[in-house]
Amino acid sequence: MPSIVACAKTTTPRDRVRDVAAGLFADRGLDGFKMRDLAQRLGVSVMTPYRYFENKEAILACVRAHGFACLADALDQVLGGGSLEERVAGLATAYGAFATAEPARYRLMFALAPAQVPGVAEVRRQERRVEDAFAAHAAGFVAAGPSCADPGALGRLLWSTLHGVAVLHLGGQLPQVDLTDALCQAARALAIACAGTAPAVTTGTAA
Repeated sequence: MPSIVACAKTTTPRDRVRDVAAGLFADRGLDGFKMRDLAQRLGVSVMTPYRYFENKEAILACVRAHGFACLADALDQVLGGGSLEERVAGLATAYGAFATAEPARYRLMFALAPAQVPGVAEVRRQERRVEDAFAAHAAGFVAAGPSCADPGALGRLLWSTLHGVAVLHLGGQLPQVDLTDALCQAARALAIACAGTAPAVTTGTAA
């Protein structure tokens, strides 16, 4: 079973259900996930997980929200000053470490799931925390160099790019590449490219 390691110490029965369920989702996907199999892995009665979650979709939402929360925490922890190179290295190292230490959970975070299930609002809230963390890093890039980029837009572009590199690496498409180095190169290239762009033109109705 893939190892799903909590970013904080598991202290409640609900957390344990979430973490054990993450391994089952990683093994079998949403369609193959059965509540009775979860109960068996937990060593409890089949009805026990229902004390904490309405159904398997709600559990997956909780697993995903927890993953995004852990990623946001990891990115927040490396926010700081320094040169552009130092800032890029901090972001790339944190993102790469999270993705490689938690590959099964990382994939689950981006799994397709029903849009309207209990817990989806928390998923969206934690996703926004990650987006905000990337925007904060991008603002640091702008502060460290002559960039004309909007931090919010650059942050979203950074996340999209680093995610793509991480997925390729975890999928074996970049087997000979060190992930942290690849992430650093991608983030640096974006920062340098944005530094050389003209300010964005705002369109609107002519007077």
